[in-house]
Amino acid sequence: MNKVKKRTQLCISVAQEFLESYASHQGRLTPPIPVSDLASWLGFQVVYLSLVEDEFSALVSTREKLIGINSRHHRRRQRFSICHELAHILLNHPPESRCSRKEIDLYNAEADECAAEILMPANLLKEWLQQTQSISELARIFDVSEEAMTRKLINLGLLGRLVRDTQVGWDIGG
Repeated sequence: MNKVKKRTQLCISVAQEFLESYASHQGRLTPPIPVSDLASWLGFQVVYLSLVEDEFSALVSTREKLIGINSRHHRRRQRFSICHELAHILLNHPPESRCSRKEIDLYNAEADECAAEILMPANLLKEWLQQTQSISELARIFDVSEEAMTRKLINLGLLGRLVRDTQVGWDIGG
């Protein structure tokens, strides 16, 4: 297994362990995943910020135990941003101020992988695929964007089967 795949699997495993731990204390998880409750469970308060640039999505202060989210972004983007910041915490990433541009890119990619697993746990997604094979319906159930759901299904190797089964055409290319 190459280094990138190992890192990706580590990110997914960290998310799965976190969700299992949360569920063992709080009860079985069902979609949509309660991302603010996850943050609270880790001792973090989510604060919605309105006086920030549109390019700003989120930030985390481990010292202050705060996750700041752009309040003007769509709710689904906010949910992903909360999970992205939780992922940085769970993966013990250093602050960006101590990282090179290359490290920042790597850590953000890892946080995205971990966040996607937190928002759309593979085990829950596979359960729901038995009830619906509509990407838009799955996105609604998990309260994520269709783009995020499509990427997750691709990463799980499930999109090809889903497209064939539902006769839905997707232009996944650039």
